[in-house]
Amino acid sequence: MLETEHDNLEPTPPTDPPTVVATPVEAVVPTPVQPVVPTSVKPVVADTQYSTQHLDVVKQITHVLFAPFRGFYRCVFWIFGVAVLVTALALAASLPIVQFVALGYLLEISRRIVKHQKVRAGFWGIQAAARAGGVILGTFLIWLPAYFMSNYYVDATIMLPGSERAAQYGRQTALLIALTSLVTLWAWARGGLLRHFIWPAPVKFLKEGLNRKIYVAAHDRFWEFVSQFPLRALFVAGFQGFIGTFCWLIIPIGLCIGGMVLPRGINVVCGTIGYIALAIIFLYLPMLQTRFAVEQRLGVFREIGVVRSMYQRAPLALWISMVSVWLLALPVYLVKIELTPREVVMLPAVVFIIFAWPTRILLGWAYARAHRRETPRLRLSIWLGRLTLIPIVFAYGSIVLASRYTSWYGEWSLLEQHALLIPIPFFSF
Repeated sequence: MLETEHDNLEPTPPTDPPTVVATPVEAVVPTPVQPVVPTSVKPVVADTQYSTQHLDVVKQITHVLFAPFRGFYRCVFWIFGVAVLVTALALAASLPIVQFVALGYLLEISRRIVKHQKVRAGFWGIQAAARAGGVILGTFLIWLPAYFMSNYYVDATIMLPGSERAAQYGRQTALLIALTSLVTLWAWARGGLLRHFIWPAPVKFLKEGLNRKIYVAAHDRFWEFVSQFPLRALFVAGFQGFIGTFCWLIIPIGLCIGGMVLPRGINVVCGTIGYIALAIIFLYLPMLQTRFAVEQRLGVFREIGVVRSMYQRAPLALWISMVSVWLLALPVYLVKIELTPREVVMLPAVVFIIFAWPTRILLGWAYARAHRRETPRLRLSIWLGRLTLIPIVFAYGSIVLASRYTSWYGEWSLLEQHALLIPIPFFSF
């Protein structure tokens, strides 16, 4: 038989089937399924750099557009603060004993300018005064409706006593007073800004009106605000400054008054000596007061030599400050020509504060310049300033003596030395 190719092949041995081993379910660790991202499609990423630049441009444009409004608001806020502060100081200057606080504040102006070496330090307390004035103004405005309603109620009780209309006005007035009191206390607790009185934020009141933390924070803010005005320190500084100045002035002023009331002959001698002594003292007292404000000790009122050396280091600055002291004191004498009516009793005090404030700023500026320098200036400028100051102080002394003929209180008006800021009460008060 013919053998084929297949007949020569050896038989293939049988193979065992593959063994399948079961893996326990606990040993199976699931692998996270990664999302398949098509290679042709890229994820969209926001251009954060472009967005940030766009926001910066919008902020810059907004800042430029609203800059005039912010400047106008700051100007109005500053002027309002000055008005409130001048009013408060004028009220203090019109009251006996309290006048020492006003004098202490004016001395503090010079001290701060010397300490910080900046003229703007002399405008101390304006922002705090504006805040306090805003609270007072907001409280006044919000109580106007209750005030007018109470007037209606009083008129109704006079014209229609015991009527239903009068009783209705009484109930409405009581309700309005209660509501106004609640809004006022809530505005004070929120900070006392003017906008807090205009819009009482009723939703916020319902949510946080009974929260104790708000009133604790308001209490802390109040005492922090009060601490900005150290009234006790201002009173002590004003009282000590008054004592030191009064000790210098009492003898020459007494001699000047004696020259008016003593018999003929001796009155001429007393008046002449007092006039010359008063003019010479006027040369030193403004800077002695400023130095006392800086060092806070009464012994500086005896150190005239230090004032001379300081003048040699800054003759022009001290000359400007001295002349301003005498010139800006004259308007107060004009106000005192007639007896001040009780309706405008604060007018002399307002004029006094308005013109005393710049003089204290200039004195602090001049003292700071002299304090920074160590060597004297040119002899020509020193002697030229001295020779021009002498006739100025004698002219001012003549005006002071002549004021007894124009002032309502005669020779006793010499005690009101406004150029040196002595807090003598205005007798018309």
